[in-house]
Amino acid sequence: MSYVQFQNLQGPTDPSLRHSLIEGYQPVSRIGEVVINAFVDAYEFAQLHDQVKAEEMSDGAPDGGINAGDPVEYKPHFHHWATVLPGMICLSRKARNTTFRNYVASETATPVIGCAAGMKVEDGRNFFFAGICRSKTVRTIDDGNGPSVDEFFTLAIGGMATLLNNSSSPVYPGDMIEWTLFSESRMTHRTGKEDVRRIGIAVASPISERVIGKCLSFAKSGETFDLLIKTC
Repeated sequence: MSYVQFQNLQGPTDPSLRHSLIEGYQPVSRIGEVVINAFVDAYEFAQLHDQVKAEEMSDGAPDGGINAGDPVEYKPHFHHWATVLPGMICLSRKARNTTFRNYVASETATPVIGCAAGMKVEDGRNFFFAGICRSKTVRTIDDGNGPSVDEFFTLAIGGMATLLNNSSSPVYPGDMIEWTLFSESRMTHRTGKEDVRRIGIAVASPISERVIGKCLSFAKSGETFDLLIKTC
């Protein structure tokens, strides 16, 4: 499988990955797990950029052949953007009290996003780590009659979880892992609306404010690994 294909995998439950009786996505442990309810904040979709240029997604990384002013990503369809599968990283907007959504659902669940498509790297400063998806929410194409599936799902905010290494470098036991909006595959090829960018992982610096936990197993690019979730 090529490097670009690795970068386009959605998460550890992606059907493009190998799944058999002895390998595939398996939650590492349910012992000591801390779980909260969540739902995808649809208001965030309206604030996405219609297109993102290479220079707005560079994050200081070297250019992979696309000019800095070229658009490398376009706003995805809502049903692709709002679908979240187990193992995906979810974020929540900071200071929601200043722009509180009048949701009855938010009284019992956390509004989050599970997709980075349509966001610039600088937008990451407005979000914080909310948890790792534990149960899926698969959205269907909007027919104008409202949602036909359950919008609620659960997030793991404590204990261990299984993630996909969607970075270009391997991770090792003991590495501190952080979330990132940067995707190297977007710097090497243009993508369509169906190929949505997910929140990625990277080895964290000692002073990073985006740490999500500690790596517990080795994983090359495109492989799954176990993570001990950082608790506040």
